[in-house]
Amino acid sequence: MLVALFFFILLGMGIPIAFVVLVASTLGIWIYSGTSLQIVIQTLYSGLNNYILLAIPFFIMSGAIAAKGNTSKYLIKVMKLFFGRLYGGSLIGAILACTFFAAISGSSIATIIAIGSLVIPSMLEEGYPDKMPIGVITAGGSLGILIPPSAPMIGLCVAMGTSVSALFAAGFIPGLLLAAVWIAYALIASRKMKVGKRETYTFKESLKILFKAIPALLFPGIVLGGIYLGFATPTEAAAISVVYVILVELFIYRTIKISDLFESLYKSLVTSATMTFIVACAAIITWFVTTQQLPAMINSFITATVSSKTAFMLLLFVLFFIVGCFMDLFAMLIILGPILAPTLAGFNIDPIHFGIICIMTTQIAFLTPPFGLNLFVSMGLTKKGLWETSYATMPYTILLAAVTLIIMFVPQITLWLPSVLK
Repeated sequence: MLVALFFFILLGMGIPIAFVVLVASTLGIWIYSGTSLQIVIQTLYSGLNNYILLAIPFFIMSGAIAAKGNTSKYLIKVMKLFFGRLYGGSLIGAILACTFFAAISGSSIATIIAIGSLVIPSMLEEGYPDKMPIGVITAGGSLGILIPPSAPMIGLCVAMGTSVSALFAAGFIPGLLLAAVWIAYALIASRKMKVGKRETYTFKESLKILFKAIPALLFPGIVLGGIYLGFATPTEAAAISVVYVILVELFIYRTIKISDLFESLYKSLVTSATMTFIVACAAIITWFVTTQQLPAMINSFITATVSSKTAFMLLLFVLFFIVGCFMDLFAMLIILGPILAPTLAGFNIDPIHFGIICIMTTQIAFLTPPFGLNLFVSMGLTKKGLWETSYATMPYTILLAAVTLIIMFVPQITLWLPSVLK
């Protein structure tokens, strides 16, 4: 109880989550375990000594470089080529561009900035009301953590000891289903309001756009194909993604300079260092709660008070949504995942299905005030207030919640593709 109280006091003071976890868990070990504090250093090291974690900085780097260069620009052009002739074509193109870019960056922030900075101004020029492009980009950016590769998925797999490639595969169909639902809504809303300038292209213009977009369109296929065809591990595929995007942006699109490249790499390394330090600190609190039998106590309490799998699923939905509103997504997943893992077997819940539920529920938290990360990124991009951005995103958030509940109670949607790719 004392450790939990200290944890929330530090969190409320605005101290970075990694240090909150480190200090609170160290205090708990000192007071309750009777173990030498040398275990803190040893566990920090062992938490970082994992080959899979190398994938996180590589994927973040490749996404940052792609966002800085022309990859995102040509993804948007291709989507407009196919859907620009429809009412709401730009909205549909934006969602699909977010979907493709999510398969490159693994980050919701990178997706919002890369796609939003290009499509929001153009959609406003086409006559869309402010709320439509803001809502679609804020929501679409959250696909960055659901459609693989995904940095939070890697962290969750490391924490729970599950397969990265299996969780990656499990994210595809839920991600595409969510994108399809959002596209249907955007199409209906656009037709009802009759907004947006319909665009057409000549055959010559279409060929030119498609030809220039080939390197961008090949990006997800090369990276993810390497994983699922067995040519590369997730870490090796992440390294390949960095080399590929550097070659594309420097020698094919030629839109970034060496100085821009180093700037993107520096920012990516800072972000990656923060995330991997959280993983190391989470390893300490996982060691502490395990030695104190907390997962077993939580398992006993839940099984004694929750009588059905349905009730437990709804409990997970509420828990991850509430905690996700106040805590960093990455830290939340790698702390709560191992604590709740022993309970999953009692309700016959597959750990891979559990991982997707965690990701999708925290997506909702990304889009809701008071601490929705995507809202803040969009506010900085569009110079709009929190209420205006939240209101614009609300229809997509409601649809996300509905799709999450469907995924939650129909596990075959999540588990079918990993079973096929085994």
